[in-house]
Amino acid sequence: MKETKSTVEPEESSTTHMVDQKEEALGGRHETSQPKTASPEPAPSPKTSNPFIAIALIIVVVGMVIAAVYATRDETPAPETPQEEIAQTEPETALAIPEPMPEATKPASTKTKKPAPTPEKQPSDLKKPTKAELDKLKAIENDALRNHEAAAKYHQRGDYVNALTQYQKALSIFEQLLPQYKLIASKHDNPTTIQKNIAAIYNAIGDVHRNQKKYTEALDWLNKSLEIRESIQGDDHPETAETYNNIALVYDAQQQYSKALEWYHKDLAISEKTLGNDHPDTSKTYNNIGMVYFNQGNHTDALEWFKKALAAHEKAQAGTDPNAAMVYNNIAETYQAQGDYTAALPEYLKAYQTFRNAFGEKHSMTRAVRLNLARSYDKSGNATPFAQWLEESLQ
Repeated sequence: MKETKSTVEPEESSTTHMVDQKEEALGGRHETSQPKTASPEPAPSPKTSNPFIAIALIIVVVGMVIAAVYATRDETPAPETPQEEIAQTEPETALAIPEPMPEATKPASTKTKKPAPTPEKQPSDLKKPTKAELDKLKAIENDALRNHEAAAKYHQRGDYVNALTQYQKALSIFEQLLPQYKLIASKHDNPTTIQKNIAAIYNAIGDVHRNQKKYTEALDWLNKSLEIRESIQGDDHPETAETYNNIALVYDAQQQYSKALEWYHKDLAISEKTLGNDHPDTSKTYNNIGMVYFNQGNHTDALEWFKKALAAHEKAQAGTDPNAAMVYNNIAETYQAQGDYTAALPEYLKAYQTFRNAFGEKHSMTRAVRLNLARSYDKSGNATPFAQWLEESLQ
């Protein structure tokens, strides 16, 4: 705020010192009475008889007047004193209230800039991190990756409780590493890698919640994953397509089929363009679209999409691809829904064998397909007991 400079004017003295001068009548006449017996000659007056006395009196009076005049001049204050005080006080007043510099009022003033980080706040040389510092960060990152891999195995086996525990451990480490890697982003691309890993964990946690039928939580995590993947990798990347697919799965499970198809087709457009029609990820999308039609009771369209999915697995190693097993099961389900048990049984059997080889006999998917196979076999009217038929079929 600009302050107004004020100038103080000294007060001038208006009092005039007057000296009253009184003239005294000196040398008054003295009359003496003379005896009457004689008539002497009149004595001469002092004026006429002694002129030197009158002159002396006049000189004394004049001297007193002059002395009084000089005394009056000495009592009057000299005019130079207040002028010198003005000369001394005015510059001091001006310096005490300086006007602000123009730069102080500008928005880009240096006062608004944040100070540069001090070495105490950032102990390492961020522009040139040492090898030891990078090795330490990399070791921590490897720990997070191991947790992520363990979580994926639990997830695949259907052990969702342990899967979530390991995913959360990995996520916590990655989220702590991210700001540290960002500080050295000028020389390393690790921040992007860390963000991709975080997005992958968000996506996986969302899928675990979907399997647990916690659909609100699932969508929350999947949308967090999608935000990162679209911002970093774009809306035409296969990993972005993966999250589209998982969001569609949630809507499918909630029987919101129109929304499910919308998200599946967003996934499919990317997968076919970037991966091709024969890629396993593209096959998943074909399969999932078929599931929507199956749930809507449209078995003809469902079977068409399932067979497109199966064609993508023809080059996969026989009997070990869980995704192929899923397609086998779905084709069998469609045939069974149409009442064609003869066509359904071979597809169920292939699905059962593949899941058992991949996950073991106790896995939830293996047990589910075995149950489907048993029900379909019972409806087929075959006289041979199911256990005997299954053992013979597996040889």
